[in-house]
Amino acid sequence: MSHQKIKDLLIDYLTETTKEVRKEAALGKGREILGEVINRPEDIDIGIDKVGEEVLEKLLKKYKIAATIFSEPEARDIKNGDHLYGAIDPFDGSALYLKGLEHNWYTALSFYDKERNPIATGIADILNEKFYIMNNGSNYLFDVKNGEKKEIYPSRKKKITDPIVLASYLMKSIYSEKFLDIFGDLVKNMHPKGLLYPQGGSFIYAYLAAGLVDAYVMFDEPRSEIDAGFPIAKKAGCSVVCVNSDGSYKDYEFLPGRQHDKIDLFIASATPELRDALIKHYVKKYAEKYSFKS
Repeated sequence: MSHQKIKDLLIDYLTETTKEVRKEAALGKGREILGEVINRPEDIDIGIDKVGEEVLEKLLKKYKIAATIFSEPEARDIKNGDHLYGAIDPFDGSALYLKGLEHNWYTALSFYDKERNPIATGIADILNEKFYIMNNGSNYLFDVKNGEKKEIYPSRKKKITDPIVLASYLMKSIYSEKFLDIFGDLVKNMHPKGLLYPQGGSFIYAYLAAGLVDAYVMFDEPRSEIDAGFPIAKKAGCSVVCVNSDGSYKDYEFLPGRQHDKIDLFIASATPELRDALIKHYVKKYAEKYSFKS
């Protein structure tokens, strides 16, 4: 399969989905509730979520690419062949869109070969019309408005005492309660110029790859929020791991058809040193709160 062909499809996907979502939003459409999301009591599937899926299905036919694409609503997985795997988050920001908030609207798409190795990733910042691309071994940002293209690189911060940008999705209590229970002390003691960025999902890996965010920490993170975006951070050299309660960890891997599973503790960090510092904090707080005391 030609890398150029996949890149062309990826750019077309980001371009067309950005255009169609902006058009739907301008008309006030896409807020109808379609149903629940499997294993996600906090989430719902709305009309705007279908836009990217429909664009991708059309483009796969146009480029004659045979692939199995996994999406959040399992009933809408795209299966037109088995030459490639894909993971799509057709619209990241549904909760905000449903409330009428024009903030953090993204779409993300990644392709994997049959051995589950990442091939390409595209993440579109829909409101600002910027595309974050990983393809053929390089990461770059493309600004649609002015046509500028530039390479992107992650942060090199190594200490949690540095003025880091720490991200975690905190807008819903199902996630914020666990995070603050363990990492609340760390947040209270952050560097005065540090920042807790209360957002996350598939777009956050573009921010990691571009050095806008230093680390992303989530409890019970759904795989559907990881698979469509994490390869761009991985290619940038970021550490992307699943962590056990004893502090041991393993690299995160894409598993086809497992998009509804969740990761108990998930950490993506710009450097291994920052990863280790976050894990050390977690192990200490976990032992204090949950270990049996004699």
